[in-house]
Amino acid sequence: MIDPENITDYNLTDNELEEHILFWICAAGKNGITAANCLERLLGTMEESYPPQERQPFMMLKKFEDKLPAWLKYAGIGCFNQKAKTFRALINSGINLRSCTVDDLEAIPGIGPKTARCFLIHSRPRQKLAGLDIHILRFLKDKGYDVPNSTPSGKRYKQIEKYFIKEAERAGMRVADFDLKIWNEYRNK
Repeated sequence: MIDPENITDYNLTDNELEEHILFWICAAGKNGITAANCLERLLGTMEESYPPQERQPFMMLKKFEDKLPAWLKYAGIGCFNQKAKTFRALINSGINLRSCTVDDLEAIPGIGPKTARCFLIHSRPRQKLAGLDIHILRFLKDKGYDVPNSTPSGKRYKQIEKYFIKEAERAGMRVADFDLKIWNEYRNK
C-alpha cells in the first residue's frame, strides 16, 4: 500500500512503480491519504481475482479495462470517467516506468506536469523537478514569491518550479525530501 507520508522510495519493484504512478494519477485533485486508500480498495478488490504471482497492477487493470469507470467509482476515486481514460492510456502505452521522462509521462492524456514530476521525484534519486501542488504554492507564497493559488502550466510552471528547487537547495535538502517536508507541514494548515 502507498504511504503518502513516506512516499519517496528509490528501490521500487516494477509492480510498486505501477502502483506509484497510479497513486499520483488518483491524487490529482484529491487528498493524498484519501487517494492512497481509494487505490488500495481498487487494487485490493481486483487482487482477489488473481493468484499472488499475477498481481501486477497494470495487468489487473487491463483485465477489467472495459469496466474501469465502474471499478474506479466503486473504489471512491473521483473524476472516475476521466481517470479511467488516463488509466487505459497508461496501461496500453508500453511506457517504461524506470526510464521514462517528464515528456513521456505528459504525453499520456490526463497526466500533467505535477503528476509526472511527483512520480519522478519520489521514485528516482536526484531529480531537479517540483510537483507544484497547493501545499508547495502556499509555501512559496509564504516565502514572498508571486505564485497562483492553483497549479499553473507551461512556462509559468517551469518558472515556479525553479523557485521551489532553489528553496530546497537553500534548505540543503533533496527536492523529494523537501517536497515531503512541505506537504507534511502544510496539509493541515
